[in-house]
Amino acid sequence: MGRTEREVFRYRVDFGGGERDVVSLLEPEWVDRHGLHPEAVVAVVGAEDPTPADIRENGPFLRLLSRVIFENIDHCEYVRREAEIQVAGFVYLLDERTPDPGGRVDQADIVGEVEVRNGTLVPGSYRHNPRHRLFTTHGWFGLPPEIEAPLQDRLRSLRLR
Repeated sequence: MGRTEREVFRYRVDFGGGERDVVSLLEPEWVDRHGLHPEAVVAVVGAEDPTPADIRENGPFLRLLSRVIFENIDHCEYVRREAEIQVAGFVYLLDERTPDPGGRVDQADIVGEVEVRNGTLVPGSYRHNPRHRLFTTHGWFGLPPEIEAPLQDRLRSLRLR
């Protein structure tokens, strides 16, 4: 873990209600060819160099993200190892930007939790943490590769054209 620099791309769009600056994980070349689906919008951004207060997270993206994690959490090696160590209770999926996962972790950097019984993850038990933030003073959210890849695939399946 540790601070990662997630690349996000900024677009000016009008989904109805006027133009807004938004960010997405999808590259401009891809968006030029296929369009920018509203679920692929991570957040509306209110400033050129945003602070967390300038970010309004997009509910449809959050639901898509939560669904992708729910469907793929059992493939996450870090989470499975933690389940084996913990044996019972809950294992937390930490945001990859977390500065010190060995110390106290801010609620904004806990993506969610999954129940553990007998050292294994309980299928279907993942719950998103409503206090997790996609953008903090440490930057944009980061995910383990076992979740990032399916997220990217899902975003690319959302085509307007």
